Amino acid sequence: MDWGLMIVNVVGLFLLGLFIKKYLPAYMDQKGKNLATKEDIAEITRNTEEVKVLFQKEIALFSQELTFENDYAFNRYSILYARIYGIVIQSEYVRFFFKKHKIRELSLEEFPFIEINRTQIKQQRHPSTGEKLSEEIRFIDDEMTSFNKKELCDYIIKNSEYASPKLLKLAIAYRYAWSNYGGTKNIEGEKMSAAFNESEFELIKEIVKTIIVEYNEMRKIVNLSYSEHELTTGKLEHIEFK
Repeated sequence: MDWGLMIVNVVGLFLLGLFIKKYLPAYMDQKGKNLATKEDIAEITRNTEEVKVLFQKEIALFSQELTFENDYAFNRYSILYARIYGIVIQSEYVRFFFKKHKIRELSLEEFPFIEINRTQIKQQRHPSTGEKLSEEIRFIDDEMTSFNKKELCDYIIKNSEYASPKLLKLAIAYRYAWSNYGGTKNIEGEKMSAAFNESEFELIKEIVKTIIVEYNEMRKIVNLSYSEHELTTGKLEHIEFK
């Protein structure tokens, strides 16, 4: 055996061992770091996608809820409150008309809701003497006369899904009071009649106030012009009808 070649091989193996001992752990450690970094990136990417999907679902749900709320608010305004506010406004014009022509003062406190009745009188007279033989009074039912307290409350109850709980309760209570108030002959009945008359008056006054407030509240919600005075006081803003 060539001793020189053996010595060279031994020295070479020794140097290779030193190289492996010094550099292999560092290489493997760096390799591990690289692998960990890739795994972290994959985890971050996966989490990001999950958050993105969740965010999209939440946005879609929020949009649906917002659309429903907007549609519901507009339906409340257009189907219920715009109509019943118009009925209340008719009383305001009657007050203005009576005051302008000095017929009678009809304050909001004393007359919160003014009903209009129209009648047609049909008479039969004797052709020779002109004597009245018969007379028939017929109540005219039209758009003006249909704006009465009973119809107002019936309309609120009919569209109860759009009314506030307060307004609905008032309308139901008024319907009961309306069906019972009026004159009776016995003393007990007179007391009950007086109680129902008072209740009917207080209820319609509160209904009118609630309609004025909630009408303006709905206009504010759907971004339409509204009266701050009516919203806060429940009283109609003064208008000079020309």
